[in-house]
Amino acid sequence: MDRADLALLEALQSDSSLSISELAEMVALSSSACHRRIKALEQTGVIAGYGARLEPRLLGLSVEVFVEITLISQSREAMDRFERSVCDFDEILECHLMSGAADYLLRVAAKDLNQYDHVHRDCLARLPGVSSMRSSFSLRRIKQMRGYPVRSAIGP
Repeated sequence: MDRADLALLEALQSDSSLSISELAEMVALSSSACHRRIKALEQTGVIAGYGARLEPRLLGLSVEVFVEITLISQSREAMDRFERSVCDFDEILECHLMSGAADYLLRVAAKDLNQYDHVHRDCLARLPGVSSMRSSFSLRRIKQMRGYPVRSAIGP
């Protein structure tokens, strides 16, 4: 990847609704060259997809919870079964396999504490192989992810 690719990635992370001509102008390429580069970045998997960033509070999702999960067993079968089950619940926004005390860290969205109680009982408590759960509630989001630091990820 060269500087034009990096600039395209930064621009697309910032606003993926930009037209090819707007992107081309931003990175000083012709529209056709810009289009070819974007297609190549998509084909190699660097660009994994496109989507809109939504404001959860405006969707009525005012509670964000981080849940540490410890499994009874860390066998491949137990972990695979847990990971497959996590994918069945839309309320679980993210699931990360962790090092440290907990095996997994989940990010969960809910309308309010009552709905989180239902998510806890009807979703989290039904995940297979769970030994313990610890929930931490986000009081306020200070910084939201806007994209990856493209230039520092690639190097100087």
